[in-house]
Amino acid sequence: MKRITIASVLLIALLAGQVSRAGEVLKWNGYQKDPHPCLYVTARDVAQAKRTRRDLAALAALKNFNIDGALDQVVSAALLAEHPGAQKTVVAGALKAMDALIGQIPRTTKHNTGPHAYAKPFGVAVGLADAALATKSISAADRAGLVAKIAKASYMVNDPNYWGFGPGKGSLCPNMYTSAAAYRLTLAALIPSHPMAKKWFNGALRELKDELDKWTDPAGGMIECPHYSMVIFDQWVAVFQIARNAGASDNGHLFDAQLRQAIEWLGNISTPRDKRCGGFRRLPSLGHTYANERTGMFGVMACLWKQKDPAFAAEMQWMHLEHGSFGEPGILSYYPGFMGYRSFFRESGVRPKVPAYASKCYPETGVQLRNVIGSKRETTMYLIAGRNHSHYFNDSGSITIWGKGSELCDEDDYQRRRNQQSREAHSMPDKPATYNEERVMDLREFSTSAHLDYVRGIRRGWQRQIAFVKDKDPLAPNYFVVADTLDKKSVPTICRLFLRANKVTPIPMGVTVTGKEDVDMDIFFLQPGVAKPRIHKDHISVNVEKSGTLTAVLYPRLRTEKRPTVTPLAGGKGVKVVTSVGTDVIYLSPEPIKAMAAGKAFEGKVCLVKKRKGRPIRVLPGDCDVKPGWEGGDRQLRMIPWDGPQYPIFPDYKDAICPNEKDILVLQGKKPVSVSDFEVLNSGAQPKQTTSVSLNWAKRGMDVVFDCKDNGIVAAQKGHDNIKLWKDDSVYLWLDPGHVHNNNKMIMIQVSAGGECHDLRDNDPAFDVKGMKIKISRIGKGWRALLSIPWKGLGMKTPEPGDVWGVNFSRMDQPGKLDHKNMEISTWVTIPRGTNLTTFDRWGHIVFGGKSHTVDKTTRKAIEKAHKARLDTIGSHGD
Repeated sequence: MKRITIASVLLIALLAGQVSRAGEVLKWNGYQKDPHPCLYVTARDVAQAKRTRRDLAALAALKNFNIDGALDQVVSAALLAEHPGAQKTVVAGALKAMDALIGQIPRTTKHNTGPHAYAKPFGVAVGLADAALATKSISAADRAGLVAKIAKASYMVNDPNYWGFGPGKGSLCPNMYTSAAAYRLTLAALIPSHPMAKKWFNGALRELKDELDKWTDPAGGMIECPHYSMVIFDQWVAVFQIARNAGASDNGHLFDAQLRQAIEWLGNISTPRDKRCGGFRRLPSLGHTYANERTGMFGVMACLWKQKDPAFAAEMQWMHLEHGSFGEPGILSYYPGFMGYRSFFRESGVRPKVPAYASKCYPETGVQLRNVIGSKRETTMYLIAGRNHSHYFNDSGSITIWGKGSELCDEDDYQRRRNQQSREAHSMPDKPATYNEERVMDLREFSTSAHLDYVRGIRRGWQRQIAFVKDKDPLAPNYFVVADTLDKKSVPTICRLFLRANKVTPIPMGVTVTGKEDVDMDIFFLQPGVAKPRIHKDHISVNVEKSGTLTAVLYPRLRTEKRPTVTPLAGGKGVKVVTSVGTDVIYLSPEPIKAMAAGKAFEGKVCLVKKRKGRPIRVLPGDCDVKPGWEGGDRQLRMIPWDGPQYPIFPDYKDAICPNEKDILVLQGKKPVSVSDFEVLNSGAQPKQTTSVSLNWAKRGMDVVFDCKDNGIVAAQKGHDNIKLWKDDSVYLWLDPGHVHNNNKMIMIQVSAGGECHDLRDNDPAFDVKGMKIKISRIGKGWRALLSIPWKGLGMKTPEPGDVWGVNFSRMDQPGKLDHKNMEISTWVTIPRGTNLTTFDRWGHIVFGGKSHTVDKTTRKAIEKAHKARLDTIGSHGD
């Protein structure tokens, strides 16, 4: 079946190969004096552990040594008990594991497989190698052989074709870049006397420190979802510990403030104790995070920080216990950092202390709202937001809720992804307000106080405001008021709230959610005549037909408590909530309002008047604008500040989706029009070999001539409509007849240097351009393709003067032979990174004219008319 194959071509173009290994130094003087162990622990740490560990007798009595299932035990037996059998196993295992690692690395240099694919073999190899080189029983031959293998692996991961930021040398996920840099630093640390070790080590350390600086927002929120953040964090801590042990400056960045803030973010967003998770806290199942995922990294941090900052270490120890003293950094991924040595960092001996976590805004990651920490009856809400949005679904702006210690608003964990179209699986409005996945919720306001938290964010035509009425008593009223404002281009839409419930029952103005434990939640909609919730199996939904604000009160309560009385304020300004303990009036509006609150006038978007025992408490947030996490860039664009490709690979909205206003060619009868300013797809660089195109038109059809400089022509493919023509040198003509901006109406004509053709119209596999003449000739240092295309062959009428079509020209240039790594795709118009040649909105324009036709106002109006129609179909542009 014929199809456009550019996407496949781009993927194949990423394949990479190895370079020559000439000049590698695998033998050198001084390696015998390199200190070991040197990675996660030193000889001093081993001596200290021998004095304090209580399992030495058990380690000395071991008879079975299982590297695959009990690596920590084998390493500890070799280092602490100096068990001859364990040492022998470690040496033999290290040699074998390093060979296995060397066998895995070409998966990256040859096939661009992410380095995470062999995280476990790497962790095992370096952990065993460090222990083996520390044993006194290792033979000289084994030592020499092992360090040579380490050097070999070091050259491989420092190969220019290994994972990195260059074209074709990496993929999309940030955590994989962490792995690559961590591998380089760790291997270099094992052989510090090697002549290249210092260069390898310092280069990797700079890269990892740059990650730390750029991949955490000012409050510590990390670049990826909680699971993959922990994949990164585990390796950061491990390599900074290695760097510290190697004597790097600033303690190897191990005590960097951003590293501390990042683990505090992971602690603050950890859920309350969850019965489904053994009664322990866990990482929230946001984005690509797994259900019931705990982590032991809090315990590792407690061990590492207990001398540096005992108070912080005590908080980490408390969170470690709250996560059930979990032994691994996470689940369902391999974590190479500290592999084989985690027993050295399992018990800090620090007395735990409840951390002073509170509501906090993470400018590029989200907002955590909470009333208390440490109680069994915590009420919390997490709002996903910001540009740190890798490995998430299309869920920016969605919320999860825990009420009085029970999960009420269900998370969409990685295993149970509800719908392949993930925009339909989150507690937020559906399209068109949010369906462009490159857009995220931009946090604009945040305020926190003892009685009221407030947050406001914007995602395109959708604004979400949340007021959290809270109390220091977790059993007192702690609830949320959520106002979603949608503009005219964002409706009609569906607002959804996913629930964890035994049942959902209609009540006046809303529903009551009967929870899984002893906590229920009443949901009141303040526009009962408009908002009619529908009850589904796992969520409720509200159809929103008109622009405006939909406000809801989400009130968690113990099942034994009475339902509150909720009354909308006049003019849609807010809500009055009456409970057995008092009355609350919450003003919440998308625009500033003027009102009287507790006898005083105020003007603003939010205000709380809480009456308890007859005493009014008035909270009026002042200026609470959120400063973005980094300067520059579009605050709603899902792009992070780093040199690597973006994940997901969504382009900028305006550059990729908004139509191209430039690149206009006026065809004036027999006089050809020429273009030659091609650029390399995605990179924007100048092509290695130039291409020029000339074209004109007549009543019978269009003539297009491609002239291609080429010092090594490839023309091996045969057959009409051969979808493998891209393997040859070939050129492409892309047409959008009538300038309709419809990807189901485009035409592609591909012609190879061998004269073969692959043509496609309207995705019809049977289409052929009947009557088209193709002439291929060799011209100087290159080749020419002449295409004479009749209008009848395209199935089109002869254009009228003033008609406009969309157009682009592109070329596949093979460097003298089929070469996945060095082949080059170039294009006349700029195609934004992350898209491909079929991104028709970015194509240029052909204006059919007479001898004197120019780009006049009439022409531009015709172009703008089609563009406006296209823009109207894709919704609003944001704030």
